[in-house]
Amino acid sequence: MVMRYDLQSLKAVRDDNGFIRDTPVLTRTGVFLYVLPDGTTRREYRPPEEVFKADSLKGFEGIPITDEHHGRITGGSSKNLVIGSVLSAGRQDGKNLVADIVIHNIEPVLKGKKELSVGYEVELDETSGITEDGEPYDVIQRNIKPNHLAIVTKGRAGNARLNLDSADAVQTTEKENVTQNVSVTLSTIRLDSGIEYQAAPEVIVEMNKLKQDKAESEKATETAKAEADTAKAKIAELESEKELIKQDAYQSAKARLELEAVAKTHKVEVKADSSDIELKKAVIKAVRGDSLNLEGKSDDYISAAFDLAVSEAEVRADSEANQRKQLTTATMKQDGKQELTGRAKMMAERNK
Repeated sequence: MVMRYDLQSLKAVRDDNGFIRDTPVLTRTGVFLYVLPDGTTRREYRPPEEVFKADSLKGFEGIPITDEHHGRITGGSSKNLVIGSVLSAGRQDGKNLVADIVIHNIEPVLKGKKELSVGYEVELDETSGITEDGEPYDVIQRNIKPNHLAIVTKGRAGNARLNLDSADAVQTTEKENVTQNVSVTLSTIRLDSGIEYQAAPEVIVEMNKLKQDKAESEKATETAKAEADTAKAKIAELESEKELIKQDAYQSAKARLELEAVAKTHKVEVKADSSDIELKKAVIKAVRGDSLNLEGKSDDYISAAFDLAVSEAEVRADSEANQRKQLTTATMKQDGKQELTGRAKMMAERNK
């Protein structure tokens, strides 16, 4: 359903209470031009079978009268807006629809507002064609549901106005509206809270622009946050790499010192510009002599040969140490007397 505003005009009399009573034309059949939210226009046909449908005519009875349009009028929004009421159901009068009305607050009329505009909801039948009078149209209005009747300065359906006598009418010097057959279409806008409002197209366009700007701003903020998180993660990664580099440097320095110590143990000259592989080759030759040909061997081969040579040297050193110990060790016999053995015994016999 969409909301439409149809404009007409009043012959009114004042009752003893000062209220204005009338039976004016509220709307009529025909083709009407509507301005859409995007600024384009559309010709909508209101056929007699829809305007004078029983349910639609009955729907006029009891609807409020307002000073100008304020969107869809409901029980919650009618306070301070209602200035009168439609007293009867609508009735057909040729191509026109009339009804009995009363206006309690006549101030808008005294200020020059004498034309009428029906606010109603319709369903649009997207069928184009040409009326019996030869007028082309783009769509057909179906299931017309009246919502309110507004008192306005300028109407649209020419004969919809208050039927004021010349003595009661307020004269205006405004030029007749050359586009009085153009009606403003209110569109529905949904707020983030879920509440829906009806507003003019230009208002909705501005609202949508603001929403789009907000969405783009939020997206930019999220992008900046993501970039900041990425940068933070990169910094953490670099810090971790820095720590690994420090550990690697420490281990390399430690290994170098240990290698130099082994080289010195085997009386290998250590030079500042000697590479690790050169020192390992020198240690291998110091342990094994020139019997092992290392020419053209890979670094891994030389490192393995180095470890093996160092291990053999340690075993050899341990064996020699044990032999020396056996030569100089004194043992005790079971009777408690001490007996010299090995080298100690030889030296003792030589000194006799």
